[in-house]
Amino acid sequence: MKLTKLERTEFQNYQGRYDFKQYINRKTFLITGSKGIVGSGIIKWLLLENQINHANVHIIASTRDPERKLDFIEPDDPFEFCRFGEEQEFCYGKHIDYIVHAAAGTDNSYHAAHPAESLRVIIDGTERMLEIAREHYGCSMIYISSEEVYGLPDSEEPISETYVGAIDSLNSRSCYPLGKKTAELLCYNYVAEYGTDVKIIRPTCIQGLLQRYDAERVINEILRCILENKNLVLKSAGATKKCFMYSLDAVSAILTVLFKGERGQAYNATNPETFMSVKELANLVFSKFKPGISVEYPKIDTSVAEGYLPKRTLLQNIEKIKALGWYPMADLEHIYAVDIDRFQNA
Repeated sequence: MKLTKLERTEFQNYQGRYDFKQYINRKTFLITGSKGIVGSGIIKWLLLENQINHANVHIIASTRDPERKLDFIEPDDPFEFCRFGEEQEFCYGKHIDYIVHAAAGTDNSYHAAHPAESLRVIIDGTERMLEIAREHYGCSMIYISSEEVYGLPDSEEPISETYVGAIDSLNSRSCYPLGKKTAELLCYNYVAEYGTDVKIIRPTCIQGLLQRYDAERVINEILRCILENKNLVLKSAGATKKCFMYSLDAVSAILTVLFKGERGQAYNATNPETFMSVKELANLVFSKFKPGISVEYPKIDTSVAEGYLPKRTLLQNIEKIKALGWYPMADLEHIYAVDIDRFQNA
């Protein structure tokens, strides 16, 4: 596997904090969404464990386009691609120890244009993974859900995993949060009915080191404004208030819950120290990295019409995952500093 110097430094910093060797040695992982932030991060973590600690992990990566290879994979890596939707046939006769189910589109424009397809991909894909987990004795699975299952809260009180958020079923944009919520129910039912070993994690927005430059999110647009020396033009007043987390905080949280979490349980994952509004985030990051640029606000709010969620305030309580030994390590300055370094020196 090929890693940049920056990537290797960042991964090794986290692997020095989280020792998962006892859980992964000689294991086979099936990872969906293998080209996204979460999927690619898990793959890099595991292959680096092979390089450094001789973990002998084997990876099966599910993707819609198996012909398009990952540029960091080398010919001798213990790695196979299978086509998304054909995982059961591909895994027949193999033993799968762990499933990381991270496949789901996250672009707002795609949800707005293809709400039915977005919903079906989430539900159908989760059911396929649960069937594989049920068929492979001893297999453990983690489902990557989302903070969006909490709906549209408007309180600065930390929300625990028992909070039940209301989501409008007569709104096309609800295809993503309702799909995630339904998939969680599927996971819970497989635990209750079949005893399948499945855990659920609800991460907040993930940023840094692993995402595409052109990702369609405001936190990425803030980065592009810094690198392209342009003002941030918001589609709304930027009043939504929430948290963000570094990609390797997310990867370490996912692996922690997979290996140490309780089956049938859901776990929040975020960095409460990053709790702020979008406009506060932009102003803070600009002041640190590009003081000459600013935020421009729209005369008309077009965000909801373009597939974004309405204003909300969401702070997740992370005491449950902290009890497993996880906590976030990277602050906002580190998250953006890493990406500025990465893209300026690409």
